[in-house]
Amino acid sequence: MGNVCSSGQKKKKDKDSGSEKSDDSPPYQEADQKNNLISTDTNAGDGKRAPLAAVEALPEVCPLPEANGNQALTQAQQPPSIQGKGPEKDSTTTTPQAAQAPSDVANANPGSANLSVLQGKPPPSRKIERDKKIVVYILADNSIEYKKHKRVVHSLYKHFKSKCQSRGFDFIISDVHDSEPLDATEPGNGNPRKNFSRLQEVKRWTQTPLEAQGGHEEAANCLCEITRHSAGAYIVPVLFLGATLGTPMLPLTIESQDFTSVLGSASETERLLLEKWYTIDNSYQPMCHRLHAQQVDPYANQANGELNELLGVLLRLFSDDVKDSYLTTVVEQEINNTVLMSQELAKRCIWIQTGAQLSRAPENASPLELEVQRRISRVYSELKSQLCEKNLIRLLPTMSILDDELSAVIESLLDKALAGIFEEHQQKSSIPYNTLGVDRVLLEELQLVGHYSKLLAQNSANFDIMNDVKRYIRDSTSQPLVVSGPRGSGKSVLVSKIMENVHRWKPEAQLVLRYANLSARSSDLTSLLGSMANQMSVLETGQQCQVPHTLEAYSAKIREILGRQQRFFVLIIDGLDELQREEALDWLPQQLGNSKLILTASELAEAEGEDADSGADSFDMLAALAQLGIPTRCFLRLRQFTERQWHDILSSGGGDFYAANGALKLPDDWKMLHGKTPYHAKSLWWLAWLGQVAQPISEIGDISGRILQVLESKFAADQVELLLLIVRLSPWGIRESDCLGVFQKMTQLEAQVAFKIWSKFCWLMGPMLLGLKNIRIADRSFGRAVLARYAQKQWLVHEALRDYFDRQDSEFKGIQGANTYNYQKYLKLPYHHFCAVIEEKPAQHKIDILFNCFYFTDLPWIANKVHATGPEHLLHDILQAEWLAQTAGEYASDYVHINFLKGFLEQYLHELSYDGQQFYTLMKFYLKMRFREAPELKDDEKIRSWWECTNELEFAFLEILNANLDAEEQEPEPANANEEGEAPATQPVKGYDVLINLPKPGSYVASMCTERAEICIWDVKNCCRIRELQGIQQPTAMCPVGSYEAAVLCRREIRVINLDEGKFKVTLKGVMNQKMPYFGLHDQNHLVCLSRNRMYVNLMNLESGDCVTTFKAGEDRFLNSLLVSGDGRILVCGDETQKPFPLLVWHLSQRKLLYDLRIPHHDFITSLSAITHEGSYVCVVAKELNEPTTPNFIVVYDLQSGTLFKKWKPSCNTVSLAISQVNACVIAGLEDAKIVIWDLVTGNCKSTLVGHNAPVTFLKLDPLGKVLLSYDKEGRDSAVRMWQLNSSKSLAVFKPPAQVTTCEILPNGAFVVLALKDRNTLLTLALKNYAIGSGDVLEDDCISLYGNPDNQHKVFDLSN
Repeated sequence: MGNVCSSGQKKKKDKDSGSEKSDDSPPYQEADQKNNLISTDTNAGDGKRAPLAAVEALPEVCPLPEANGNQALTQAQQPPSIQGKGPEKDSTTTTPQAAQAPSDVANANPGSANLSVLQGKPPPSRKIERDKKIVVYILADNSIEYKKHKRVVHSLYKHFKSKCQSRGFDFIISDVHDSEPLDATEPGNGNPRKNFSRLQEVKRWTQTPLEAQGGHEEAANCLCEITRHSAGAYIVPVLFLGATLGTPMLPLTIESQDFTSVLGSASETERLLLEKWYTIDNSYQPMCHRLHAQQVDPYANQANGELNELLGVLLRLFSDDVKDSYLTTVVEQEINNTVLMSQELAKRCIWIQTGAQLSRAPENASPLELEVQRRISRVYSELKSQLCEKNLIRLLPTMSILDDELSAVIESLLDKALAGIFEEHQQKSSIPYNTLGVDRVLLEELQLVGHYSKLLAQNSANFDIMNDVKRYIRDSTSQPLVVSGPRGSGKSVLVSKIMENVHRWKPEAQLVLRYANLSARSSDLTSLLGSMANQMSVLETGQQCQVPHTLEAYSAKIREILGRQQRFFVLIIDGLDELQREEALDWLPQQLGNSKLILTASELAEAEGEDADSGADSFDMLAALAQLGIPTRCFLRLRQFTERQWHDILSSGGGDFYAANGALKLPDDWKMLHGKTPYHAKSLWWLAWLGQVAQPISEIGDISGRILQVLESKFAADQVELLLLIVRLSPWGIRESDCLGVFQKMTQLEAQVAFKIWSKFCWLMGPMLLGLKNIRIADRSFGRAVLARYAQKQWLVHEALRDYFDRQDSEFKGIQGANTYNYQKYLKLPYHHFCAVIEEKPAQHKIDILFNCFYFTDLPWIANKVHATGPEHLLHDILQAEWLAQTAGEYASDYVHINFLKGFLEQYLHELSYDGQQFYTLMKFYLKMRFREAPELKDDEKIRSWWECTNELEFAFLEILNANLDAEEQEPEPANANEEGEAPATQPVKGYDVLINLPKPGSYVASMCTERAEICIWDVKNCCRIRELQGIQQPTAMCPVGSYEAAVLCRREIRVINLDEGKFKVTLKGVMNQKMPYFGLHDQNHLVCLSRNRMYVNLMNLESGDCVTTFKAGEDRFLNSLLVSGDGRILVCGDETQKPFPLLVWHLSQRKLLYDLRIPHHDFITSLSAITHEGSYVCVVAKELNEPTTPNFIVVYDLQSGTLFKKWKPSCNTVSLAISQVNACVIAGLEDAKIVIWDLVTGNCKSTLVGHNAPVTFLKLDPLGKVLLSYDKEGRDSAVRMWQLNSSKSLAVFKPPAQVTTCEILPNGAFVVLALKDRNTLLTLALKNYAIGSGDVLEDDCISLYGNPDNQHKVFDLSN
């Protein structure tokens, strides 16, 4: 079979033929590749690129597990059996937990891009943000010999689509080429080269658009397709190239300089022929001669012979360089615009070489064959210097290749290309994991707003009022500014221009901009204000606002932030009239202080045809705003173009979209039309580009209908109607592969035929389609016209979309066995089901069907939807259903379960938006709480089934054991606010500083509060205090001793306290160092502690309080840390005197110094260290002295031999560390919010845990070493996460209502106890359905009481 050439090393790029390195070349490119420019002048031969080539937006990037994208299914998986039996201790040290350990590592500083986005600055103009979309683009001529091979590529579509879907990527195969013989009279099995000896027949020429005339339709369509995908997708080119280049084409334009030189060497006959077919075009720059294609009679055969003769003349008269510029074929143009232009595409390109390349032409070859032979040789030479030989498949004519063999080779190469794209997308993701606690959903929304603004800014509008807006932003006006205008007048474009300029007008401005209905988070007023309030809160305080998801709460928060006047905010809401369906404007802040608020709203439409469908629910927004008392000077009207502006905009090239096409002229009578809005101007240019300049237009309001008629004429019946409705009826757009799938199903066309129709549709739709993450219609006015014209078929399309998504799997098999949700199904299916139910005329009780449907009653579906897409989309489903019911005259308030679900989402939207894995934790708690408040809820069948569902879960989840979480949650964030919480206090209650496991069998922890001078003992299982010891002077650290005693650091003394009886037992002699009061347990009778002068370590007797012995490393050596292994045998201290800092290791039982460990030119950061329970290994973070800016790294010492055992260098600083001997691994919390697990045996990275959005500064293993607990001590990411260590799976996540000050995890992760800031009760969470084998033990534990039963719930005063 054909061989994949993998021999030989990659050829170095020749200086003259190296490709120009693209701005977005992948990170794996070799450093020695040259960045050279290739000279491939194709600007004339391809008849210029379509003027719409630059229309496509740079879509928003959707990085990695999107917040609300395809997230890993972590809930529904049973954890594998736990390895290692018995209560084996692991990674526990007897060193006590202090309130705050000093850290030498500075806080993480994520890239400035986050801050720039939060401040509302426009995205960089040159940066291309790749969407999660992969396009296999086929480059080929129309030879029939490729049909079989292309079929092999198409046969792989389902495999790769499934693979991409599991990673959250869209996948399509783009093949615009027609493989049928061009001449129908020739047999299909004839020599394919004879098809390419003549021009395309005139009868197949298209008259429009301009760059598609003269046989260039396929070229223009292909180049538009390439440009459309290059703007935001990852392209994998698959090149079919053998001994042909396809059908020749006459150049559409020839520069006048070249044309004149050709005429000078032409004979009289040739001159007449050239001048007949090429006429001068003075409007084009530079001046050129244009092919006069309009004079062709498509039914006359005479023109065909004359044009082929013209091609022969050009072949004779053009020099080789000029031929290369003007006489390129479609496949040459594709090659030039992909693999020869971008090093990224060249690296991915797969070249399937068919047929033998002729070394020289046959003796009787025609001039065209000679020219083709020359150009093929040149193309081969350039491709071989650019493409990777490993991606070349040679199929010689003598080979008989089975489809399966070719398929296996292509599949292997595509697999490698896709793996590279997945890795590249992860590395180039513009939203890092570490966002310092800012939710990804907010940053994704801001990115979407930025890219949409960037697209809008390419349009033009009547900007006469821009100076008024500038004056408003600069002056002292404290009322809102209202900008109004008719639909299509360019209000959104004006807003995008304000975004571009506001930071020039006011450098200190913080722009908070939202476009109505751009996404789910801006599709209703409450969500939009919530998103704005979050952005403002992050800018001012660094934290998102934690208030219920209600209009009143967000409005109050925005007023509060504006009232403080700490920052200059510019708030903009575009399209307010699309969100506000009632006249209550109480939420609108009218006194803005030093900030600004700009609102845009459309004026009420006159009774025009295109707006007839919108009158039912609209009201006069401008009148309602005027009644609020906003002064008249704060109302600006975006006026229509003046006569002169209208004439100019219809004469000057149509803005950015059509500026490249100077030959496009609009009729003079169009310039006399009334209406004159940017939408109308854009539509007229579009009509002219489509070649409809001869059509009279009497009324500008008819223009949308005229455009739709023109589109319908260019496709078969119903095709345009279906495509437009599929795109328009999909909220926030639709992915390309989904649109194709639905269209193909509705039309019953073959996949390749459907794609060709879709590709041509995208090309001809031009600026009316927007590629903003999904495909959507750009102009609201055009969208309304589509709905009005095709109203009869809307329910059919809704049904087709519903059925299409309903047939899909809800989950995809992901890598390493972890499934991912089908994001698109959860996002789209309920909406289309609701619309289909409502619009289906005969259905009775449709509102009952709507609210009692599967999507509102099945709790697993609801939970999966929240986890897959985020709670905002579920809330949007409810709001949409309520609105549909309202239009039918009924209300959702009659449905108890809908109100219950809505209340739940409003209460916990922030938590669920952070991570949907908390759904069952919060739902079970909310059910219990609401049942206590309203027992009649149990009577509702749906809610009762939800309660039963939460009791029958089979996978691990956290259950909140406290009864009053929400009551505490009402405490204010600011310390001085009043509240109905548990304490009416004038001052906030001081929370706990330290939590520690107690060794007594059962689930007990001790808590310590330094400020309140108290230690409490807690029964974790029953969520209650069982001892309270008060009057202990400044307790700051604790180490349990025996069953009921503990060594407690009080001020600078260590006291042994009986926790059961509430008595002091003994005070150890001597005092501790004030700044470094470190101590740890040696055995049940002895304790080691750092001396006051830090020059040695004392071994103290816990019975007598005397010093037994001291450990000293030498004179004048000051120790700065103390770490004791869990079994008490090994002591490790850091020494800050010696340079470089060493680690000193003592054997406490043998009472001798074992090792003095150090690394030249490095210091140990001893605050970041961990030791195994048996003291076999110690890990510590080290930093280089000579290069302080480089990230620190991790070293592991084998303490049995004293040798350096392992060394790892993560890509950023390590900020927390843990070690597990049971699982033979080191766990590092990194500055970039990842957790990395290193294998102690192999030294490899076992896995990387992601989920946190701030540096992971705290890691804690449960006493058995099986479950890892992680969080951020700084409180930027307030969530705690639990991980199964041996499988690296996420077990659970919980975002508490306040910052965690400290936490503790009990054996096997059975319970997690959290101490929250300014709260004197602990929050207790039980990990359900995990580690079934230990369940009986835990049940038995609760039977045994702590200590003396008579002391239960006693309070002891130890102040005397």
